[in-house]
Amino acid sequence: MAADLNSDLPSPFMPMKGSDDSIVCARHLLRAARRKFFTKPYDTVSMEEIATRAGLSEAKALGLFASKEELFASLVVQEMAAAAVEIWCRTIGSTDMEAVLLQVARNYVGLFGSNRATEIYRSLICVSARFPHLGRIIYEHGARVLLERLSAYIAARNAEGHLAVSDPDLAAQQFLSLVHGNLHLREVLAAQPVSDKEIDRVIESGVRLFLAGYRSDRRDASQAAQPGRLAREAGTCGSVKH
Repeated sequence: MAADLNSDLPSPFMPMKGSDDSIVCARHLLRAARRKFFTKPYDTVSMEEIATRAGLSEAKALGLFASKEELFASLVVQEMAAAAVEIWCRTIGSTDMEAVLLQVARNYVGLFGSNRATEIYRSLICVSARFPHLGRIIYEHGARVLLERLSAYIAARNAEGHLAVSDPDLAAQQFLSLVHGNLHLREVLAAQPVSDKEIDRVIESGVRLFLAGYRSDRRDASQAAQPGRLAREAGTCGSVKH
């Protein structure tokens, strides 16, 4: 069973021990919860409603997840953790640092700027005040995983002499901020529609600024700053559609 939300950084994933039936039921419950939590306000969704959708009794559902809050935490953590993995899996095998950073940026903005991510974020805002541990749990299993992978990548390129970075953790945070700008805020608030062209402009500019500041060879940095160069060199990389 997933841990209590009031404990210190629990791991709210679906049960991985027990009978095969319990694991299958937990998966059905999470699928049903996804349909409910991300399409309706959190307070209007009941555990009974989710269980019925999953073809289970409420008692069975509560035997797998102790509460609606616990089920919600498990669902969101899985979504965020999967997104963090997806961002990196599309860069496997590439040795071109610029292309990798550009692809990571596109994947990051594409996934976290998607309708699903916006729905998750809005749901979190609704419940975070009542369940302050929830945001920290999700950060540990989602955003932190992404930042750690990016920091490790930056540290490796630093060790190879391609970058001159004194604090890879800070550099990773700066990178994500540069390539994201205020796109997420605009998506969440629905203030303005964001075109694919504008998204590309923000991403490419962010990668150029990052490399201009952290490349060990500034001559390479001046070349990287040429408009369109990164897009041409990374043209063979796929991207996550916004």
